[in-house]
Amino acid sequence: MTFETFENIVSLFFIIIGILYCVFKYVKSPKRGYVFLAVFFLANFLSEYYWTVYVLVMNDYPEVSEFVAYLGWNVGYFVLLAAVFFLRPKEARRFFHPVMLLPLLTNIPQYILYIQYGGVLNNTWEIGITTLTMIICIQGLMYYRKHRKEKTGFPWFSLFTLIYLVFHYGMWTSSCFDYDSELTNPYLYFSVLGSLSGFLLVYGVSRQYEDQAAKDGVTFTGELRFQVLIQAIAAFIIVGICALGFFSAFSIKRSLDEQHGLIRNEGQMLIYLFVISAALIVLILGLIYLLTSRYRRIVAKQAKLSESRRSRLNLFFTIGVTLILMVVAAVYNSVTLYRSAVVSVYEDAEEKIETMSTELENYLTMGVTTLRAMADSVDLMEKSGRSTEEITEFIIDQTTRQAEQFDENFTGLYAYINGEYLDGLGWVPPEGYEPTSRDWYKAAVEANGEVVIVSPYLDAQTGSVVITIAERISSGSGGTDSHNVVCLDVIVNHIKEVTKEVEIAGKGYGMVVNPDGFIIAHREDDLNGEDVTEVYGEGILESIMNAEDGRTSVTIDGKLCTLFVEPVMGQWYAVIVIGNDELLEDAYTQLAITIMVSIIIFCLISFFYYSSYKNERLYVKKVEEMNLQIVTTLATAIDAKDNYTNGHSSRVADYARMIAARTGHSPAEQDEIYMMGLLHDVGKIGVPDEVINKPSKLTDEEYAVIKKHSEIGAGILESIKERPGLAMVARSHHERYDGTGYPDQLSGENIPEEARIIAVADAYDAMTSRRSYREIMSQEKVLNEFRNGRGTQFDPKYADVMIELIKEDPDYNMREKCRISGDQS
Repeated sequence: MTFETFENIVSLFFIIIGILYCVFKYVKSPKRGYVFLAVFFLANFLSEYYWTVYVLVMNDYPEVSEFVAYLGWNVGYFVLLAAVFFLRPKEARRFFHPVMLLPLLTNIPQYILYIQYGGVLNNTWEIGITTLTMIICIQGLMYYRKHRKEKTGFPWFSLFTLIYLVFHYGMWTSSCFDYDSELTNPYLYFSVLGSLSGFLLVYGVSRQYEDQAAKDGVTFTGELRFQVLIQAIAAFIIVGICALGFFSAFSIKRSLDEQHGLIRNEGQMLIYLFVISAALIVLILGLIYLLTSRYRRIVAKQAKLSESRRSRLNLFFTIGVTLILMVVAAVYNSVTLYRSAVVSVYEDAEEKIETMSTELENYLTMGVTTLRAMADSVDLMEKSGRSTEEITEFIIDQTTRQAEQFDENFTGLYAYINGEYLDGLGWVPPEGYEPTSRDWYKAAVEANGEVVIVSPYLDAQTGSVVITIAERISSGSGGTDSHNVVCLDVIVNHIKEVTKEVEIAGKGYGMVVNPDGFIIAHREDDLNGEDVTEVYGEGILESIMNAEDGRTSVTIDGKLCTLFVEPVMGQWYAVIVIGNDELLEDAYTQLAITIMVSIIIFCLISFFYYSSYKNERLYVKKVEEMNLQIVTTLATAIDAKDNYTNGHSSRVADYARMIAARTGHSPAEQDEIYMMGLLHDVGKIGVPDEVINKPSKLTDEEYAVIKKHSEIGAGILESIKERPGLAMVARSHHERYDGTGYPDQLSGENIPEEARIIAVADAYDAMTSRRSYREIMSQEKVLNEFRNGRGTQFDPKYADVMIELIKEDPDYNMREKCRISGDQS
């Protein structure tokens, strides 16, 4: 690997990591700065991905136009300029300092240097954009320097952008000069440092949002787990897509080398990779949008749920996503292992069938060599004028020698010389025996002097399959149609032994088949000499002869089998038959083990998730109980300021819960409204006791002080970011439906729903409580007040619910129950 290739890989790697970093940050906090940087990294990815993958796959640099080569990088510089421009402090936008002109003094000479090497348009764009970016960065830094005593936030993003661009200028300048070795070339080091500094850009944006993020409130464990899962899915998809494009490029390269496939040259390969990089960008941007928008919708929906149900949904979501990821991983691993096992089995089988074929060929070659030596000797004797008796004696002698010295299965030599049959075993042909009509004679003559292996036959006397090796040596003296032929008979005992020994991991069996379907050798002796189509059915011979890649699939006795086939000397077929169940038994076992391990891992992960969920719920329950006790105590302390309204907040909370229950609010929403009722008058803590407990009518000034309690309460409760409804209700529970309330004169649906419910509950408790200036109102009078207040003071919907509750409670039992409940709490 060259240093330039290493630099390309490092650059691409850090760009992908930068994309993931931005996605992670954006999922957690969807700010505009992260969008800018995500687009910046993706633009760089557009050029870097296809460039690097092409170099790795093709071992050469792509020949592309200047526009295509620098499109992504130049778009990235423009996006970086936009990010710096929009993220700089508003106060600094009209600030000027002479140091801001420094990039002009340094970059213009470098521009003059760069254009000497061509690329005027590209260099003009890059230098112009980056110079303007550096000016804006220095503007932010100099503004901070001048106003740092005012605790102005440090412009981290501007600083890191400036560092990033300085490294890139170092890289560009280094490329203009030659160096003795790659190790002394600063280009490599500036390039790597420039890639690394890309992380600082994201960190700078993060620091800029840090203070704001601190005000965003607490994130619960379930939500954090949810975010992590979203980030994991994004990482899995992004890295998976990149890897898929990378490996598909290698596949295309192989098809390119073999001259098959749609892509036929390097130019098409380059276009393909560029399209992949562009498609990846679109997919990733779509992924960012879908994930974050979906995430925000779910979080907004969860805000209306109780923490218990929210955690439960997060648990189910976590387990569900984990299951999906585990299934994907298990399927991928299973497919990979299965394919690996299948390939291993196939390779083993192909090796076995090749070994079998080679051994058979060696054996037959020995027979052919033996025959050729004997045939040459007989031919020489015949041409030298030896008598038939001498040739016969030689054949008989050689038959005995071959059986003793070479192979006992070489059962005999025989010949047809000058119209006379000569047998090495002394066999005398019966009357009417005509050698020229025999298959061995015809095959030898048709072979025209080449050694031929004649179709085997089943010997009627021995029951053995015999093959004949024959050669025509010369024309006989019997005329032009007479030919001298020498033959060797070989019993297939050794071939049967080879066939019986062949197997695949103790499974399957072998056989040797002639092109006419004759079974030369089989593991089962009684099938030797049978027709393969009669034993295995029609079509099997055709499958054997047409097997592609040395294997084919057939159905034998209703079971799918694989046949591994290898030709033997171009005349026979060595075959291994194995059922697919046996063949892939180990693969299925590995597959089952992988699935079982995945299930166990999933169960363990789910157990830990559930344990974490239970512990979290236990902790949250304790916190909620403690919070309720604290809030109840605080409400009691507030009510204690008023000598006449002790228990008021608890009763209002109970009434509000009843109203919420009757209007279809969920238990979680009822609990939230109950908490709002407890704290709706918390602002009274800032009202003087003498005003609250004044026995006579309040003056306008005193009433104005009393009215301030809603704003005071909102100010106290607004710091509870996790429950913004508390401050909202504290502020708005004295608003009137007709818009004449205080402090904001809201009307109708503009008044928060919870505040409208609390207003009804608050008014009921006020009317049914003893005050310094009056006694408890009668139920009839309370009913009339609510009837008259419908649509003016109260929301008609909730006023009607309270009217129903009053009609159902003529004896004030509801108030008594609420009093007891408040005392117990």
